[in-house]
Amino acid sequence: MPRFVDAAARRREIVEAVKRIVAADGLARVSLREVAGEAGLVVGSVRHYFETAEELRVYAFSAVAEAVAERVETQDDVVAQLCQLLPLDEERAVDLCVFTAFRLAARTDPALLPVADAAHARVASAIGGSVLDAMPGADREQLVAEAERLLATADGLALHALVHGRWLDADLCLAVVRAQAATIGPSPTL
Repeated sequence: MPRFVDAAARRREIVEAVKRIVAADGLARVSLREVAGEAGLVVGSVRHYFETAEELRVYAFSAVAEAVAERVETQDDVVAQLCQLLPLDEERAVDLCVFTAFRLAARTDPALLPVADAAHARVASAIGGSVLDAMPGADREQLVAEAERLLATADGLALHALVHGRWLDADLCLAVVRAQAATIGPSPTL
């Protein structure tokens, strides 16, 4: 009797294998063969869902970007939102490592760029909503500038924490995020 394979579950398994590979060795090792081996599958099983390595990379990036964006969008305040962009626990550390690798690759891989742009738009919109709550009278330019400043802080902090996690721990990350969030407001005129 043929065994039923849940396609959505199999795709999740494959994405998890991609995440483990990228977190351990970087994007260069992501191939159908390597992912199949990491997932404990034969290459044909992976090809059943993804014809090319590019298709697999785009799908995996989309899945990780979706997870990151959802975590940000479900938070009620800007500090909690920004904390979703920091490697404060193992799940976020892996997702952000993979998310960052794919975002950087999108600079030179046109297939990844739409995913990177859409992810940024979703996260920026969520952060922008919280900034709007803190600055109800601000104009669009101010809101965008504040949201981008906070996102840039989170991106830089995440990168530092991923690389220098020995001394940049969760408590320090949270202190930096709180300090930055406390400065939301109109910029002084130069």
